[in-house]
Amino acid sequence: MSQEYLAIAIKAVQTSGDILIDYFGKLHDFRQKNQNIRDLVTEVDILSEKNIQEKIKEVFPYHAINGEEVRAQKTDSEFVWHIDPLDGTVNYSQGITLCAISIGLEKNGEIIAGATYNPFSQELFYASKGQGAFLNGKQIFVSQKKDVQDGLYAAAFSSARSTKKKNEYEIFGRMNDTTRGVLRTGSAALNLAYLACARIDGFWAKELFSWDLAAGILLVKEANGIVVCAKGLEYKLQDGVLIATNRFLGEPLVKMLVGL
Repeated sequence: MSQEYLAIAIKAVQTSGDILIDYFGKLHDFRQKNQNIRDLVTEVDILSEKNIQEKIKEVFPYHAINGEEVRAQKTDSEFVWHIDPLDGTVNYSQGITLCAISIGLEKNGEIIAGATYNPFSQELFYASKGQGAFLNGKQIFVSQKKDVQDGLYAAAFSSARSTKKKNEYEIFGRMNDTTRGVLRTGSAALNLAYLACARIDGFWAKELFSWDLAAGILLVKEANGIVVCAKGLEYKLQDGVLIATNRFLGEPLVKMLVGL
């Protein structure tokens, strides 16, 4: 059954990818006319999320859906779809193609299927529980690096006011200075996907939403990685801090990120 769930997730992200590409072509004209680009991007978000909802409800009408535009409503279903119709909104609005659509399906508190798709690079990352993680049909795995200093990382700051993020900035700077570097890509979904295929070696985030993370969490786990909270325990969607990496770097990375 998990493959059926995954098939719907893949169909939804790919059809929403067409929407993102179509509207991306309109960004240039809007800039030339000095109109509010935010209105256009908001429209893209809404259209993409509506498309995803329709694809899910066609097959699973009683499943709950949780996303940026619509919050999960109480249903009798044990299933919740966490959907991000456009992760990397700022990038998209600036004409940067580092963005994605991301969908993760939760059953009784556990993510069992997920898909993340960047329509511009045509990279489709997907996974179902116990079946491995894949990029465009090829199985992927996290890196095998064993020394934190050898790693390249990505981070996502919380949405708190800058005066409350002193520790986050300090940790970012320290990690950047003592490793191969730390990236801020603007897309948590892609960060987790890149971790799953060993493009980066670790990722941490604070106070992100479930739809930012759900699909990526499963990708990393199915790629033989780990996803933990600040205490080093298995991460749950309600936890504030997420730390994801390979099995060798887990403990030392958690120690270096103390204070998030």
